[in-house]
Amino acid sequence: MKIKIHRGQDQIGGSIVEISTKATKILIDFGEELSPHQKIDNALVLQGCDAVFFSHYHGDHIGLYKSIPLDIPIYLGGTAKQIFAELVSRTERESLPVVGRFSELAPLRIIQIGDIQITPLLTDHSAFDAYMFLVKADGKTILHTGDFRGHGYRSRGLMPTLRKYVGKVDVLITEGTCLSRTDNEVLSERQLQLKATALMHEKNYVFVLCSSTNIERIAAFYHANPRGRYFLCDSYQKNILNIVTEASAGKSSLYDFKKAVIYGDNLEDRFLNRGFCMLVRNRDDHRSIIDSYPPEDRLVIYSMWKGYLAGETQNEKLIQFLNGIDYTYLHTSGHADAQTIESIINEVQPDFIMPIHTENAKWFQEKYPRRTMNATEFNA
Repeated sequence: MKIKIHRGQDQIGGSIVEISTKATKILIDFGEELSPHQKIDNALVLQGCDAVFFSHYHGDHIGLYKSIPLDIPIYLGGTAKQIFAELVSRTERESLPVVGRFSELAPLRIIQIGDIQITPLLTDHSAFDAYMFLVKADGKTILHTGDFRGHGYRSRGLMPTLRKYVGKVDVLITEGTCLSRTDNEVLSERQLQLKATALMHEKNYVFVLCSSTNIERIAAFYHANPRGRYFLCDSYQKNILNIVTEASAGKSSLYDFKKAVIYGDNLEDRFLNRGFCMLVRNRDDHRSIIDSYPPEDRLVIYSMWKGYLAGETQNEKLIQFLNGIDYTYLHTSGHADAQTIESIINEVQPDFIMPIHTENAKWFQEKYPRRTMNATEFNA
């Protein structure tokens, strides 16, 4: 079995990993770069490919989906597919038929592509319905972590899943995003929820700027919202919350967003009297709503990566949206910290480690010098 990292070994975003035998070739993720680094020939990477597996719906993992030929099967989590379709319907509706042809992954449902066996393992990330992949072929076993973490609501299932369904592996392909972001405090989502609860009791009108598809984060603010207050969003966000509510029915009350209300001018008197928490995005109409409430009685929370506000990955539209607003930063990463990565390595005891989605592969080389592979190609 051969592993080839086309992109991602020395950068965050744009992940593309090839796993192949003499007879079969699959790709895990086919993403756009967060910032231009390494250009590759997409057509050449896809040549001879038998299937593409997306770990989740973030653009740096799924963004090149439109360039995949129609005869190559594409796999994405079932609920993730619905969420991604809702996103695509808002941003590039003409691409909906492409998303519609995606096959759906489900936890532990084995997929056989030629002589390669793939088992999706549900994991916790800032994208809902995200997966690790256990890959078996030629008598070898590979665990591809995708993006994951150990401090979300669902993270307590991480180690039991690895212990029960994975065990020792020959090769671990693991992300290391946070290894170059050591200045950030790693809160659990539960800790973030408690901090949000305290903040929300100080102001009547709370606006939260976060990703519309970061369901774990939205759940934290939804449950932090004081009893009796409205939880508001726009119709697009409500559609996403409805998808998650339906998918989680009977499984977890954490993702039951039935009480979320679509903001409307006709209800402003009620909102003013009872107070609310509203999910907003960098849109002019959302900024106008924020500006219509008195600064002394409103709270604006920024709950996304700081990298969008400065440096080469900054988002000018987002910066302009926040211009002149006194906001509070309350965020935690969707990625694993060093301790969680070490725990994974200790649990699956890989013979070899191949870092991806990281700007600090040196961390692996220093900590696991005999097992870390520096090469982009490796015969397992």
